[in-house]
Amino acid sequence: MRIVVDAMGSDNAPYPEVEGAVQASLQADIEVTLVGDQDSLEAELAKYSRKGKINIVHAQERVMMDDSPMQAIRKKKDSSLLIGLRLLKEGEADAFLSAGNTGAVMMGSRVILGPIKGVSRSAICQSLPTMDGGNVVLLDLGANVDCTAEQLCQFAEMGQVYAQLTLGVKEPRVGLINIGEEQAKGNDIAKTVHRNLTASEHINFIGNVEPKAVFTGKADVVVCDGFTGNIILKTSEAVAGLMKNMLTEELMSSWITKLGALLSKKAFMNLKKRSDPNEKIGALLLGINGIVVILHGSCTSDGIKNALLGAKEEFEMGLTQHLQQGIEELRRDVENLPSPTADES
Repeated sequence: MRIVVDAMGSDNAPYPEVEGAVQASLQADIEVTLVGDQDSLEAELAKYSRKGKINIVHAQERVMMDDSPMQAIRKKKDSSLLIGLRLLKEGEADAFLSAGNTGAVMMGSRVILGPIKGVSRSAICQSLPTMDGGNVVLLDLGANVDCTAEQLCQFAEMGQVYAQLTLGVKEPRVGLINIGEEQAKGNDIAKTVHRNLTASEHINFIGNVEPKAVFTGKADVVVCDGFTGNIILKTSEAVAGLMKNMLTEELMSSWITKLGALLSKKAFMNLKKRSDPNEKIGALLLGINGIVVILHGSCTSDGIKNALLGAKEEFEMGLTQHLQQGIEELRRDVENLPSPTADES
C-alpha cells in the first residue's frame, strides 16, 4: 500500500506529517511518500531511529493557506500539493493526503484526477459521533456552496456507499437536511431531491431531517449543500469547545469537584477520544478518481497517522469502484422516474 502525503500542508509542517507517516508505516506496513522541501524533510526524518518505508520527493513550492485555490493551481505547478496529486494520477501511489489549503486540494483533485463518471461535483464527507454511540456520515462539508437537485442526489448515493463500507451499515438511513421534516418543506431544490430519493429503489431514504438529527442517531447519512454542512460542522466544533471549557471550569471550582474529576478521568479520556478529530480518519473527497483525504491544518501527528490508516482501509475496500457502481444505479433510477405533476413541481 502506497500513500503520498503533502508534507508541507499543515500549520506546523512538516513535523506532524513526518511523525504521523513514521507511525503509520511502522504500524501497518504502509509505504509513505512525503512530498516537500527535501532538506526539511530529511532533517525531520533523521530524528527517528526506526522509520518504516518512507520516501521523499522534493517540491520547491508550497501552497499556503491564504493562497487563492485558482492561483495556486495555475502558478504553483511545482508545489508539494500538485506533485503529490500527479503521483497519484500516474499510479505511483494508491491514495493522497493533505492538511493544506482545502480549496486547492479540491480544485487540484478535480483538475488532475478528474471526477468519477456520472458525478458532476465532488463532496467532502466525514463521520461524526452521535448520541446513541454510533456515527453519522455528513456531506457536503464545504466543497460546494450551491448545489443542484441532481448533485444532492449524487451526494446521497455516495454517502450511502461510504457508510456501507466504513460504518458497516447494510442499509444506511439517508436523510436530507431541511427546515422541517414535512415533505412540502424547503425550496424547489429540496422538494425535487425529496421526490427523487423517495422514488429511488436502492436508497433507504427516510425523508427530511432537521440539523439536530445529525447527532441524535436518527440517520446514518445526512445530505446537504456545502454551505450548510460547513456551518453545521464549524458550529458543532465550537459548541464542543465551549462545553469542554465550561466543564473544566466547573470541575476545577472546588476540591470536591476536583476529586470527582479525578475519579471520572477514564470517562473523560474516552469522551475526548470520541470527539477529537485527530482520532478520526479525516474527511474524504468523494466523487474523485482516487482516494483523497483532507485534514484540518491544525492536525497532530496522530491525526496524520489515523488518516493514513483510514486511507489504507478505504483503498483496500475498493471505495472508488463501489462509488462508481452506486452512481450508475442512481442514474438508472432517476431516468425511470415519471414527470412531476403540477402539485409536485
